[in-house]
Amino acid sequence: MAGIFPANPACAKKALDMRYTSFIYTKDSVVPKLQIKGIERHEWGISRVRLHISHRNGADRYDVAKITNKLNSCSTLVILLGHNDDKSIFMDFDVREDLKIDKDEELDFSVQKVSWPGKLQWYLQTKDPMIHIPAYLAVISLALSITGLIVGLSA
Repeated sequence: MAGIFPANPACAKKALDMRYTSFIYTKDSVVPKLQIKGIERHEWGISRVRLHISHRNGADRYDVAKITNKLNSCSTLVILLGHNDDKSIFMDFDVREDLKIDKDEELDFSVQKVSWPGKLQWYLQTKDPMIHIPAYLAVISLALSITGLIVGLSA
């Protein structure tokens, strides 16, 4: 059980609430420490991280991945995008807050691609309302259609 949740109490509650670990592929990455930089203004609030392909641990562009700060065990789910700078990682304020880090620091981290339940989790828990509101509507629509099917078949 100790390996499932972070050792840092500040991040342990989040890991318990989010249950990231049950949706992760087991292949772990070995990534060098990279300098943290901010992303472009039009990408703020979407939980995107720009990372050179050599540091993405087999994840493609637009894959959902779990990034873990190895120093404090804080983690978050993000969308991975590419970048040409192989010495830096680009992330917005919310992602840096989730990982408990600041710009211009060096980040010792791991990247793990998540499976489809983790992708669904990202859609439902991202902070961008243009993403999570349609995801909630889709879940509600699915629940209503299943309820309608059950009521229709039982009548």
